[in-house]
Amino acid sequence: MLDRGFAIGPLNGKRAFLPGGFHSFSADRDVIAAQARRYPHANWGGIRAGVVVLDEDPRNGGDLDALNLSVRTLLVRTGSGGRHAYFEHWGPLRGKVAHHNGIDIKTWQTGYTVMPGGVHPETGELYRVEVDADIAPLPQELLPLVEASTYVPQPTVVSPQRRSNGLVDKVASAHGGGRNALTFWAFCRAYERGGEQSLVDGIRDAALGTGLPEHEVDTCMRSARRTVVRVSA
Repeated sequence: MLDRGFAIGPLNGKRAFLPGGFHSFSADRDVIAAQARRYPHANWGGIRAGVVVLDEDPRNGGDLDALNLSVRTLLVRTGSGGRHAYFEHWGPLRGKVAHHNGIDIKTWQTGYTVMPGGVHPETGELYRVEVDADIAPLPQELLPLVEASTYVPQPTVVSPQRRSNGLVDKVASAHGGGRNALTFWAFCRAYERGGEQSLVDGIRDAALGTGLPEHEVDTCMRSARRTVVRVSA
């Protein structure tokens, strides 16, 4: 999954146990190699900015086939017999697919998935790639079932200057797999406050300073602007 742009980290079964949890996941191959030597029997969890997962749990009635998905995308069979369907999507989503029991939604901002090759801690079965395909955009027909119903701007509780500096400082201190999510969040706050160019530029420079590639930073910025404008319209 590294070749697909995922940041990964070791798991104890399904639990991310390093300090920072999944926010400490890394795409640095040297870091990952050192972790693999230290935790040779670990499973691996992963996240990628802009990628969400529909998590089917048959034990709770989950059935991805009921969604009539119209696209071919990366599909992983889990060790419990369910499936993980991976899609590209920016913007806020709800935690579960509406009107469909047993299908959770996992985003890079809120959680991670066990990577193929892992062993389910209860069944002993492997997580394995069932459909080896590029990760497709989330189908438009699913948006009414998965998009968050509301987007509530945060109230002003401190001076604008102090809040602006705080956004830049938060981004500058981000690390690991959580950098994209924090950068997207900071851009959203900036556009809520009018999109002052100096603040947007400060967040962008701070994100680049953490090592995020320029195209990922600019993608976060554009997505945040679209999200705030759509809700304000």
